[in-house]
Amino acid sequence: MFLYKSETFWTAYTPAKINLFFEVYGKRNDGFHEITSLAVPIRLFDTLIFEPTKNEEIEFFCQNGSADIPDNENNLVIRAIRLLQKRTGVVRGAKIRLFKRIPSQSGLGGGSSDAAAAIQTARHVWNLKIPDEELIAIAAEIGSDCPIFFHQHASISYGRGEVIRAIGVIPKLHFVILKPCEGLSTATVYNQCMSCHDLQFQYPEKLIAELKQGDLVRIGRCFFNRLEMPAQIIWHPFNQLKKELEQFDCLTIRMSGSGTAFYGLCRNHRQAKFVAGQLRQRVTKNSIILVTSN
Repeated sequence: MFLYKSETFWTAYTPAKINLFFEVYGKRNDGFHEITSLAVPIRLFDTLIFEPTKNEEIEFFCQNGSADIPDNENNLVIRAIRLLQKRTGVVRGAKIRLFKRIPSQSGLGGGSSDAAAAIQTARHVWNLKIPDEELIAIAAEIGSDCPIFFHQHASISYGRGEVIRAIGVIPKLHFVILKPCEGLSTATVYNQCMSCHDLQFQYPEKLIAELKQGDLVRIGRCFFNRLEMPAQIIWHPFNQLKKELEQFDCLTIRMSGSGTAFYGLCRNHRQAKFVAGQLRQRVTKNSIILVTSN
């Protein structure tokens, strides 16, 4: 998150993420799944405008959001702010405007990033003396992806996503992203996961080692996403979308998170732009095609 102050309000730029590695180890007693995820923020941002008020009401408006993004108490931004108010006892409110660029139901973490940015901004603007550890715990209650957005670089998360370890600066990675108009429910993908799991559990240590070495070809070979298996079962266009990217010389092709966005790892920015241009001529106009990097 990047935060800037104007005269009466603060502006936060909230990044999307791509999962380079994602494994699911089973369902926990608390109903969540035990996971390991290695994610990297990318240069695709929503914009959150936060204007403090003297009462405790939260006014929220979302612009450019799709129909599946709620603008009521079900929105992750409002839920996060309400939980922060409850845990700290602060009697302060805000007018919040959210300008969406990160597509929803894509596996790119837009909603989680917005929620994480909202409570980080509120802590700063409301001058709350609450440490990162406590704020991250609040974020984790909102969504398992939220804690990763407390890091500006790649990080690895464990448990249900609430245990985070930064892995520092990694090589520059260039991506082309293909997001179809269809979306997938994260809960539905997770619920299907263990029934099709081969129980051959994967671990991220090899990927971490290759990221330190910096060879893009070897790095791409280590990318992994367990959630591709259930997504392929419950979402029939999966194979077709992946084949669209497979026609180009990307180093690897994966789905991010619970989908439905696919990304291709490219050798450089020039290749990413070329692939994006080709895709725009081939796929449906309702698809979103992006070129980005970490």
